[in-house]
Amino acid sequence: MNSPVRDRSGTTLPVVVVHRAPKTVLLLCAVALFLEGYDIFVYSAVVPSLLGRADWQLSPAFAGVIGSGAAFGMLVGALLVGLLTDLLGRRRMFLAAVTVFSLGMVLSTIAPTPETLLVFRVLVGIGCGGFMPTALATVVEYSPLSRRNFNVSLALTGAGLGGVAVGLLGIWVLPEFGYRAMFLIGAVPAVVLLPVVYAKLPESLSYLVARGRISFARQTIERYRLAVSLEDAPAGEPGERAEGALRSLFSRRFVGATTVFCLGTVFCMVLNFGANTWLPTLMMKAGYGLKSSLAFLVALNVGVVAGSLIASRFADRRGPKPLVLAGFTTSAVSLGLLALHPPAAVVYVLVVLVGFGAAGTQNLINSYSAIYYPAFNRGTGLGIMLAVGRVGAIAGPAFGGLLLARGFSTSQNFVAFVIPAVLALLVMAFGPRVPGAGRT
Repeated sequence: MNSPVRDRSGTTLPVVVVHRAPKTVLLLCAVALFLEGYDIFVYSAVVPSLLGRADWQLSPAFAGVIGSGAAFGMLVGALLVGLLTDLLGRRRMFLAAVTVFSLGMVLSTIAPTPETLLVFRVLVGIGCGGFMPTALATVVEYSPLSRRNFNVSLALTGAGLGGVAVGLLGIWVLPEFGYRAMFLIGAVPAVVLLPVVYAKLPESLSYLVARGRISFARQTIERYRLAVSLEDAPAGEPGERAEGALRSLFSRRFVGATTVFCLGTVFCMVLNFGANTWLPTLMMKAGYGLKSSLAFLVALNVGVVAGSLIASRFADRRGPKPLVLAGFTTSAVSLGLLALHPPAAVVYVLVVLVGFGAAGTQNLINSYSAIYYPAFNRGTGLGIMLAVGRVGAIAGPAFGGLLLARGFSTSQNFVAFVIPAVLALLVMAFGPRVPGAGRT
């Protein structure tokens, strides 16, 4: 049940009660997140090809800057999402964001210089940055309390599977058709997805209720045959006002959690985006071929998907915080072991564990924060957290590129990325208790 909300006159508005999560909503969010994951992580697969272009003379340092371009765009998109959601609603924001990141992929296909590719990757990031908090807020809203962690992780597996698709397609597409084909593949499915989203995705009921559009919210429930109802707020509940969502995040009630979520996401994204961007290149430097290096990228994202799904089931019972701490511990230990040059079979296992501890743990933080914040400031809270976190996403690829440019070995690179994993672990140890965690 969402927190009761008061309008500007002080009248308590109905609360949204979800009886069963609509499969169509979860599926559309997961598919769009798949495209977003592909569009973000495709750069890691094409970096070796870009570095090999004699006419571009691309240095590892500037390759890292291009990798950070999408992350910078995600920061901008996440900052704008609150304003755009107020103007457009979550449904239109969903459509606009998918359109923007797909357009960026089309333009990346024809980029004539490294500088123009950087600009187009920023555009991809703006669309992705606006989409993520919109999608997560939608999934949380349409999920029963007992399945919120799992449903968020289920939707976010789309992003992980997008990373898996990058590795698998790269093994076949890059040698035959080159890196431009990899960019184009990420743009084409949006042509099919957008009309389906327009026809099948309902507007956020919490958004409608908070703006006093109660009759339209009821019509939406009937039109889409949702297993959802609007019920009177429990007697005595003080409720929240519909305005002031951004201000509320830094009130006495929320400021501690907001600080922890933002800092934890910064360090996690240094680890996540640094590992995803440079893993194939590092593995090639360690002596593996291109196909083997891309196979490691697949393993990394398998860890994201499997780890998120398994951990989220425990998070619904025990709360997400212990799983978040376990994830960062796992990634720190695994990165340290990778620096010792273990056999190839062990390397695959450790890379899977790094995937869980990096992006998989970020998925848990996303659901952690989405569940912690009430409906009236959930979208804004996610947007701020992910926007601030993009500082880490910008720093991660640039950090890895700088290490390579300075001649650091593969082992030294792995050890360097242990640092953000440990810092994230320390910060998230101060995470808040989630109301209702473990309830069924």
